[in-house]
Amino acid sequence: MASIEQTVKYLRSKNAGPFWLTIDAFCNSEEDARKVFNVFEREKDWIAQAFNVSSNEILLYLLPSIQVAKISFPRRPVQGYRSERDMHGGQQYVTLLDLEV
Repeated sequence: MASIEQTVKYLRSKNAGPFWLTIDAFCNSEEDARKVFNVFEREKDWIAQAFNVSSNEILLYLLPSIQVAKISFPRRPVQGYRSERDMHGGQQYVTLLDLEV
């Protein structure tokens, strides 16, 4: 079975302000975007645990016309916190690479 890493063209994470993080999965087709969206939906509880948020705080988006699946959730810790290790949120997508599609 393929992983998200093998399915998407490009996966990125970034801050959506100091309190939210967003992860965008740019896909090669609308079908792949739907598959990745379904993974996000199916693994919502696991993702919530991995990022230390409640599953009902996770927002999922499917943008089929531009072949993108997107997930957003509160950033913990917030940007700039003393224990911050990724100030721009740019490395957070790595957690999702091995999820099976």
